[in-house]
This record gives sequence, structure tokens and C-alpha cells, in this order.
Amino acid sequence: MGSPRLRKQFETLFERYHSESASVQIDEIADFLCCTRRNTRMVLKKMSDEQWITWAPAVGRGKFSALTFLSTPEKLSVDLATRCLEEGKLDVALSVLDGNQDALLELIHKVLGVSHEKGKQIVKLPYYRQLHILTPSFAIRRSEQHLMQQIFNGLTQWNKKGDVEGDIAHHWEMLSPKHWRFYIRPSVSFHDGKGLTFEDIRDTFLALTPNYIFSHITDITSPSLNVIDFFLTKQDHHFDSKLAQFNAKIVPVSAHENHDYHRYPIGTGPYKVSENTEKKLVLIANENYFGYRPLIDSVEVWTLPDIAPIQLKVGLEVHEESEIPSVAYGEQVDVDRGCSYILFNRKTGIASDDNWLAYLTQTITPLLLLNELQNSHMNGIGLFNAYGLLPGLQHCLNKPNLGFIKPEKGSVVNLGYENEHPLYPLLGAIIEQRLAKDGIRLKIRQFDTLELLSTEKTKGIDIWLRGMSLGTQCPEALLSWLFAFNEIERVMPEDDFNVVSSLIEEWQLSPQRHFPVNEICRFLVDCGQVSPLFHGWMGISEDANNSIQNASCNGLGWFDFETVWIKPILK
Repeated sequence: MGSPRLRKQFETLFERYHSESASVQIDEIADFLCCTRRNTRMVLKKMSDEQWITWAPAVGRGKFSALTFLSTPEKLSVDLATRCLEEGKLDVALSVLDGNQDALLELIHKVLGVSHEKGKQIVKLPYYRQLHILTPSFAIRRSEQHLMQQIFNGLTQWNKKGDVEGDIAHHWEMLSPKHWRFYIRPSVSFHDGKGLTFEDIRDTFLALTPNYIFSHITDITSPSLNVIDFFLTKQDHHFDSKLAQFNAKIVPVSAHENHDYHRYPIGTGPYKVSENTEKKLVLIANENYFGYRPLIDSVEVWTLPDIAPIQLKVGLEVHEESEIPSVAYGEQVDVDRGCSYILFNRKTGIASDDNWLAYLTQTITPLLLLNELQNSHMNGIGLFNAYGLLPGLQHCLNKPNLGFIKPEKGSVVNLGYENEHPLYPLLGAIIEQRLAKDGIRLKIRQFDTLELLSTEKTKGIDIWLRGMSLGTQCPEALLSWLFAFNEIERVMPEDDFNVVSSLIEEWQLSPQRHFPVNEICRFLVDCGQVSPLFHGWMGISEDANNSIQNASCNGLGWFDFETVWIKPILK
């Protein structure tokens, strides 16, 4: 791209001759570039090598040489800024564009999206943080849970309608409510080429037995090749659906041997991780995938932390290299199957006091937060008031407001949330301002992923800002949120937690009983454990020719990479 000095010299040359081809003398150029004739020739040769100009030198003193411009200073700046973006140097790209953030955003929108490069279809997506923990047992955040579906497989999975279907297991049967048999696809291999073994499946599920959902697994055997038997201590008519949870993905026995496995996981899924740095995550199609090979060859998730996510909504327009067509967009939207919510520590925090709980739930309301967000740059992210934990549930409506005595001034409330989140700092500031009106001080702590999983490091928090997204129409997906990690159990009184567990056990005992999603969500709201805040719209911009096929995504751009394809635009 040439040195900064060379680009400056090009700007001077361009301004002097007003971008026109010219007949010039070498001595004239040497004078205004303040160079010797020898250095001037070197400068012109470098510019020619960079394909900024063509230079046809004349032979002899006093002769006129031919100078033709092939580029402009503006194009050089854009090219350099683009290269900086590709290298993750957002601050340098902004500096190259003279601090023009609008120009930077326009450039980001041109660079990202879906493109055809060297015969391959590549999706480039912006994201506001790094994605360095990509293993099922640590996927506590929603984006990582989504990526689990792309990198790993389970024995079963949920389809778009929410029905259980085969994944690594192609058939299964319940020999008894305590004995399930699964028939495994032959010749399934991991991304590193190693074949899937019985030991991989057995060790995966034995490691999950501390989890309530899988605590009734007592033994796992293989009576024949590609046949797996599960033996349970309790009757479970819905065990096949539980195996579709995101944390029940199969990982290799050798996973613990790789110290960098969190960042470079090895699964059996349609995509494998080829690069995961501070600058980008790159997933490439698994050529040996046992299912249909993905139609998108590569997915690049660029880390752009200094640009608000609401500004990074990139329509997935198709373009060839740098050629960006002008198209109109339609919008298909749906409601994300989840919500943002406040989780109260009713076990060891101030919310264990009924007066404090009543004060907090009636003071920190969705309408308060949404009204304040309207004045911020996040008001376009597609949030709306939640009346229940899931869209369609209305457990917050007509809920009686309990009387309370305003807490003593000078009291302290401890708020916790995950770091590198675009919305929570804004919500935290709004809550802090509101509580300050009552003389109450809010202390805010941010946690990384591993800290969120630590009971010891999180024990001092009174209220949490959290979010969940089921990602499917299957109501049993609520189990992952409730039990995959202990974040609900560790802040919920034991008697109340046992109520939820009893509802699950009653469901397991009957093949006809529907999953008690309504009863569980109502109980969590009624007892004050959870206060729903917002639902969000999810959608994807489509070009006028409808070339992006089979894609739906949420407000921050996620969609199922495996199923997306590009319809060619034919004349």
C-alpha cells in the first residue's frame, strides 16, 4: 500500500496536475517534491509499481515524459482503510479517513456482507466482541450457544417446528422409560479427521451427570457397533428431547488434552474453526460433514468493538469483490424466542427480603428502561416490552403490586452483568440514576464468561441483568436456560427451586404430558425470581432480487450458516 510519505507525495503530485494526464519534465517534479532527480525517479517508479500512475520517462534532459494517473488520493485512503479493517485496526482505519466515522461505517457496510471471492461464497459479519470460548460446557452467552449449532452435533436435534429429529443418531427407541437405545450414523468423524467413537459419546454424557437434566443417567453401554444404550435411575419419556440441548453436543475424549480447545474446538458439525484471533473468527465448511455440506464456504466474524452494534446491522447483499450494486430492501421480521430480564438473588442477596424485592421490581420497570433507551443510540435495536419470559406469555399483566417501605437512604445494591455487552452498561446507568433518586447507591460489576460460572466470584451480587434466547420453537429448550449452568439455582431459595424441579419430573413420567413451560415461567415471575424486561425483533434484510435464501436472523445478525445459500441473479 506504500509508505505514508509515498502517499503524501502522490497527493502532492495529484494536486499539482489536477488528476489529468500530463507531459512533464523530471526536473519540475523534483522541484515541488523537494527531491533530487535520482530520488524522484525512484518515487515515480514506486508509484508505478503500486499501480497508482503510469510513467513513461523520456530520454535526455529537457525532454517531456508522460504521466497518467490510475488512482486518486481518496481511493488510496479507502484501500488503506479497508486493509486496516481486515487487520482489525479500527482506530487506524478511522485515522486514515480523517476521523470521519460516517465514512468508516459506509466502508464497513461495503466490506462486510456476502461476497464471491475466488469462486467461494463468503459471509463477513461484524460483531462487537471476541468469541474465544466456543465449547458447549462453557457456552453461557447467547451468541456462543448459537455457534454451538454450527460447530458441534448432538445425538438428536430440534427442527424449526420444534420437533425432535435425528442428528448423529439416525434412529432411536425407548425400550422402557429407564432404558433408551440410539442407533449412530457410521463413519462420523471430527474436524481433525479422527472417527467418532463410543468413548466420545459416553464421556460426553458422563461429564454432564452433575447437571440436573442428566443426573439420572446411571450407565452408558454399547451392545453392538454404532448402538448406544442409556440406563436411567428415573423414568423419562422425553429423554430424546433432552439430548438436543446445546450443552449435550458431542466432544472428543481428547478435548481436555488441548489447552486451546476453548478457542479452537473440534466437533463434528457443518463448520470448523480455522482462525480465532482478537481480530476475527473464521469458520470454514467441513468437507467431511456427514450431513449436507454447507453451501456457504466460509463465515468470517469480524471483531469491531468500537462501533455500536446498532450501527453494524449489515444487509446481506451479494457483491463481486468491490462491486457493490444499489438495491432496495424488504424486511422479514419475527420475535426472538427469549427475552432480557432481571434475575434477583433471593438466596443470599438483598432480594431475599420481601420489602427490598417489592421495591426493586416496582422501581426498575421495562417502561422506565425503554423510555430512557429512546434517548440513546440503542433505541433502534428492536426491543419492546416483555409481559412474560417468552413471547405470548402475559404473566406480568395484572400482577398485584405489593406495598413496600422505601429502603433506607445510603443502602447499597450490587448489580452484575457480563462484560462486553452493548446494552447492559446503558441499562446499568439508567438503574443507577433511578435508585439515586431514592438515595440508594448502585455498585456495578462486570464479569467475563468464566467468572459468570463461578459461584464464589458471583456470590456478592444482588441483581443480575441477563438474557436468554431459546433459538427454537421447542418449549423443552427452556431446560438449557434453567439447568445448563447453576445461575438460577444459586440465587433461588431451595424450596422454590424444588417446585420447578418437581414440574420437570412430573413431565418426565408421562408420554402425553406437554412440557410445563407456562407453569414454570409463571412461577418464576410470580415468586419474584425473574422480572422480564424486553423481547426483541429478529429479521434479515433481503435484496430486491431475493438472492439470500433460507435465512432468518436476530437483531445482531446471527442466522443458521448451514442452511443459507445464494440464488444467482440471472438476466
